[in-house]
Amino acid sequence: MKRLLCDSMLGRLARWLRLLGWDAPLLARPPLRLAPGEVLLTRRRRLAGRPGVILVEHDQVAGQLVQVVKELGLEIRPGAMFTRCLDCNRPVEPVSRDEVMGLVPDYTLHTAPGFTRCPDCGKVFWPGSHGQRARQRLQEMLGRA
Repeated sequence: MKRLLCDSMLGRLARWLRLLGWDAPLLARPPLRLAPGEVLLTRRRRLAGRPGVILVEHDQVAGQLVQVVKELGLEIRPGAMFTRCLDCNRPVEPVSRDEVMGLVPDYTLHTAPGFTRCPDCGKVFWPGSHGQRARQRLQEMLGRA
């Protein structure tokens, strides 16, 4: 699996890549060297042409995502979606209802089919209408990419 290092100016792109299940840390500054399997996504023209660097041409996140998916040949795997924290980039872990009691609204606690939590920041996730909206937005952005 590739690690998609995102330059600091690509925060929204990093979140969408994480939503798709890709390891996409947001970096304060670009690394001097890339490890095997790493790709640097950047808008800094001075880095263009270096091995492992993709110059992201688009200003809007939809165009950025389409470019990265096409250039890297990323496979969209529905089972990988929502497996990473959108903020921390860490893989989320399944948790029980008892563990999230008091952390989610009561209605959600009793109706959501399951929960996951980020081991770093503690953010709790569950399937809901936000997930459906995200899938719909991805369909709009990626189409047949």
